[in-house]
This record gives sequence, structure tokens and C-alpha cells, in this order.
Amino acid sequence: MKKLCTTCNYIYDESTWDKEENIDIWTKIDKCPVCKEYDTFQGIEEEINYAEDEDNLNMLEIEHFPIFNFDRSILEVRAWREPHPMWAEHRVCSIWLYDEYGDLIEESFYAEDDELVMKFDISDLDSWEVRIKCTIHWIWGRKFENN
Repeated sequence: MKKLCTTCNYIYDESTWDKEENIDIWTKIDKCPVCKEYDTFQGIEEEINYAEDEDNLNMLEIEHFPIFNFDRSILEVRAWREPHPMWAEHRVCSIWLYDEYGDLIEESFYAEDDELVMKFDISDLDSWEVRIKCTIHWIWGRKFENN
């Protein structure tokens, strides 16, 4: 999640390593490392990118668009057909599963060199959405209705 310091406009993304401020990934902070003020962070709503036409994806979408494989009640998710880079500064940092109401069901976080496959139990879901967050290419989503 990205957060904005309302005092100095510093933006902190806990899914990436902040080299300049020497903050490790997934570190929870309540004090701004720039202005040193406490409790000044406000969450930033991040845009979710959905493919308009799955048959005509551009290269950026191809690298990040969630791919589903499912058998009965198990949903396997990966980022496209080719492995996404999993380097310190460029990697998929999280995969989320949401239900038809937009409620978070499960999430998985990834560090560099992690295998990028997630399996979810979807036995109780009629429809779902999967979101993948890349550290430099935003959030990518795909919805599915089980008819």
C-alpha cells in the first residue's frame, strides 16, 4: 500500500525497498523518514488496470495480466505465460483474491527470487477478481464469473 505524508508529501510504498531512506520492504512505519512527523500518513488509492480486449493485449499488459488455471475448487494464478522478473527493484510483490463484492479473501506477498504461483480455494465463490501488483508497473486485475 502506498501512503502519502500530508506534511511533506513524501510517498512511501511498503511493497518496495526505499534505498534513499534505507527502509526494507514490508516495513510498517508511523513516522515520516523525511520530515520526522508522526501519524501524518494517508493511504493512496491505487488504480487497477484491466485489459479491455484480452485478444489484443500490449506488451506491458502481457507481462502483468493474471492468468488463471482452475480445476474444480482450486484456482492457480500466475503473471502471464512467461515468468515475471523477480528482482529487488522489479518484481510482482503481491497477488490478491477478491470475492464478487470486492472483499479481500486472501493475499500473498513475494520477495525477490520467490516462485510466482499462488493457489486459492474458490469452492465457495461464484465470481472472483485477482489482482497482481508489480513494484514498478502498478496493479493489474482480472475478473471471472463461474457460470
